[in-house]
Formats: sequence, C-alpha cells, structure tokens
Amino acid sequence: MLKIFTDVLDPFLWGFIPILRKFERKYKNFSYKFVMGGLIGNYEEFLPQNFREKNSVELGNKILYDMYRATATVTNMPGFARVPKLFTEKYKSSYPLDKYFLAFKELDEKSSKDYMRKILEEAIIFEKNIYELDVQREILKEFEVDFDEFVFNYENSHEIFLENRMEAFDYRIKKLPGFLITENHRVLQNIMKFDRVEEFILENLELEEVQGNLSEEEKILDYIKSYDLVLKNEIKIIFGENKLEALISSGKIKLENINNFEILKIK
Repeated sequence: MLKIFTDVLDPFLWGFIPILRKFERKYKNFSYKFVMGGLIGNYEEFLPQNFREKNSVELGNKILYDMYRATATVTNMPGFARVPKLFTEKYKSSYPLDKYFLAFKELDEKSSKDYMRKILEEAIIFEKNIYELDVQREILKEFEVDFDEFVFNYENSHEIFLENRMEAFDYRIKKLPGFLITENHRVLQNIMKFDRVEEFILENLELEEVQGNLSEEEKILDYIKSYDLVLKNEIKIIFGENKLEALISSGKIKLENINNFEILKIK
C-alpha cells in the first residue's frame, strides 16, 4: 500500500489526484491512504517578520495562492484562479481542514478520497470557504453523511490528528508531501520532479494491470463519465493532448468554463 503524508491545503495533493485516479483505473491492486501531516499551524508562519505584527490575512491568502501557482508548474494542475479568502481571523491554520477529513473518514472511509477531491474542488474551482460549516453541510449532503455526527467527530478529532502527525514524524517526513510504501518502508520526499513519484510507485509496488479492450478515445470518454467534475488539464496529464483535442473537435466532449477552469462534459 501507498501512504501519502499530506495536508488538505498541500498544493501537491491537488496536483497529484489525477495520478492517483490514473493508477486506480490502470491497476486492480493499487491502494493508498492519506495521512494528515499538518502543513500550516498558522498562516503567519509564512509572513515576513514585519507583516506578522500586522496580522495580514490578505497576505497569508496571497502566499497560499502563490504556493499553488508555483506547484502548478510541476504538477500541471491549475491552482486558484484568484487569491482565495480561506484564511480568516477565525481560521488561521490548515489543521481544521485536516480534522474535517479525519472526521469524515471515521464515518465513511470508502468515500473519504472522493470527499477530499470534492472539498478541494469547492475551494479551488468554486471559490467557497471550506472552513465554514455551512459549506461542509452542503458537501456532506452529497455523500449522505450525517452533519451532527461529522461535527461530533471533528470536535473529538485531536487524538487521531496527533496520531497522523506522529506517524509522519516517525518516518522523518519533514516536508510534505511524503510517500511511504508500507511493504518495504521506503520513503520518498523532497520532490523536485513529479514524474519521480510515479517511478517510485512502480519501482516498489507489484501492480497488476486491469485488462481491457478500450481504445484511447474510449478510455478518455469513460474517465470523464466516471467523475462528477473533470478538468481538461487532468486529461492532458493522464492521456496527453492529441486524442482529447480530437474528441472536442468532433463534438463528443463539451468544454465548459467555470471561474476560468476548463471543465469537460460528455455531450
């Protein structure tokens, strides 16, 4: 199994989701889980010393925006189109979001990876503040998860969050993301080139390919049908550009624009 030490706001996590989906669809025995390492204890940690005293929420969000822009050059997944408004005086840390994920996972582990993708879509594409419980309430409805149980788990998630962070410490994960192969305890971190992550997985896991007779075009169409929201960029990451452009030109795929993100739909 692959363990991914990450954080909800880790820009590499957003960029890596297409690769995870690719491996899930290509290999029948590929499995993974997220371990919440805790990225941002307080956004002021990222601020220059003279701005910490001013407690600049605006600058904290600008730095988060810049982190996603920089990571996009490595992962090819676009980040926030505009400076987000996630950090506020009430929410200065990424820890509550990690605890949201752990609270959800306790209630529905099978859907927890889809929940992770969903809350990132809501924040990045639809520009919602996923810290707000009213936003979480609407997301939970889609998964048919009880809101009160979710809040209860969240309010009692400190120990499990600490366990996640201690596991990251045990494996000397000093910078997120970190990747662990549970069978041989090999660790990959300090990623400079994203292709290295795929190589690392293939080198250390004995994966069995799913047998199928679909053409490249059929695989793309099937991929888009399988998810509620698919970005044009993630199809490029997984399949390349040539077949996708041909499918758009032929009218089999419709291109929609949502807040400057190109979304693919089957006609």
